[in-house]
Amino acid sequence: MLRYIVFFVFTGTFANGINWHSSQIILRHLYDLQDEQFAVIKEYLELETKRIHDLERYINYLYEKDTLLSPIGTSKFMSQVYKNLSEIKKLMNNYNSVKVINQFDEHKAVSEFNMQSAYRSLRRIQKVYAIPASDMAAGRYKDRTIGDPMDACECYFMSKYSFEEYDTYGVIDWAVQAYNKWFTDRPKCVDIDKLHYYTRSASMATGFSFETLLGFSNLNHSDYTELSAHFSLMANALNIRDISAQSSDKIYDKYDDFEQSNLFRHFRYLCREGKSVRPLTYDSKCRYQTKNSPYRMIMPFKEEDISSNPNIKLYHDIIYDEEIKTITDMASKDLSDAAYYFNGKITLLDDQRLGQLKWFSENANPILFGKLNDRIECITEYTTKTAEGYQTINYGLGGHFSVHMDAFTDMTDVPDDGYTVFPNLNYVAHCRKGSALVWLNLRLNNGSVHSGTFHGGCPVIKGNKWIMTKGLYEEGQHLTYNWRDNKIINIV
Repeated sequence: MLRYIVFFVFTGTFANGINWHSSQIILRHLYDLQDEQFAVIKEYLELETKRIHDLERYINYLYEKDTLLSPIGTSKFMSQVYKNLSEIKKLMNNYNSVKVINQFDEHKAVSEFNMQSAYRSLRRIQKVYAIPASDMAAGRYKDRTIGDPMDACECYFMSKYSFEEYDTYGVIDWAVQAYNKWFTDRPKCVDIDKLHYYTRSASMATGFSFETLLGFSNLNHSDYTELSAHFSLMANALNIRDISAQSSDKIYDKYDDFEQSNLFRHFRYLCREGKSVRPLTYDSKCRYQTKNSPYRMIMPFKEEDISSNPNIKLYHDIIYDEEIKTITDMASKDLSDAAYYFNGKITLLDDQRLGQLKWFSENANPILFGKLNDRIECITEYTTKTAEGYQTINYGLGGHFSVHMDAFTDMTDVPDDGYTVFPNLNYVAHCRKGSALVWLNLRLNNGSVHSGTFHGGCPVIKGNKWIMTKGLYEEGQHLTYNWRDNKIINIV
């Protein structure tokens, strides 16, 4: 199966149920759900306010009837009292209010699963880009702001979720930040006993001396803040005295040591560096490419050579702003969690892939997708008649795709994210609006998979990114081998 992967990068970075954080577009829908829940609460309050006022009115009426009645008015009074007390009983039972409040579901919008996925995304960003918890909690990365500062509660939950994920270094790293922030005003959201337990358990798991960690025995100690900043087990284990930017490389080298695959280690390295370490060769060129098309004599493609083996090229300004807006508007109405092809099955694993996608057939907009097909055929010199549809993907916080191969015996999703990194080629493709990254997965002499096309999408640190992909298949192409004979995929 020939896969000529074409990436149209729509946007750069802007300042379950559903993984809300995985897409800025999806996150907007969360505001709508929040408004729905607030409307329920408002209706409940209005009903309760009216109920209390009516109840007060009936009670006041009873207290006012303290004069003696004539024998003739006795039965009328008893009937009125009975009626009033019956109404009071109904009001005290607040049936209508209960009926409304039953519509309120605090887990309808955001579940525990959603929260865990969001915190995993933060840890993924932190580990891939080697960001110390001190910087992450301050909302900064290197010289730029990546978010608002985190409070004691958020740092506490980061330590909690690290504990639940058996991430012992994460437990201690975030516990230090939680203690430092908690010490000022001691918010109730931080369970200090549980944080103590998480840290003690993490220290035991790492095999370090707990006595060197923090002054837990005396929380009023005047030097507590300084102790928590300087005497973490992580610092002790790594022979450093301060968890700071200067020591972060050592800390995250430890994380990388746990990664068995050199491919994944190098993938992280390239994500952190954000630049290719493969030097340009003599044959690498940038050119205006016409592909012998008369139309392209007027509007040539801006073609850049990336690699000759495997064949990878980058095309600039190949999709236009009005086309981008049309496609993103269409996709925004019906996004779903991005899937991952694993062990022959389509699965939803956010540690492998996280984003929101929408598939389009050419029939969704024949004129627009017809134009794109023409450009793809001109660039690749392969037909799109047997190709898969267009896949549009939106990435948000921590959105990524782990290192993978795109050639399979049947269809699978084709991802991109942040930088597109080719670890075996030492190449990092930056996100540029309107650009297309094109490569050939298979060797043209025998159809075997080229190992150089292993690639992955680095996590999105901040903002909103759109991409669109299209894969071309072997069927219908003019090839030097019989693709129908290739039952097994060989990676060479």
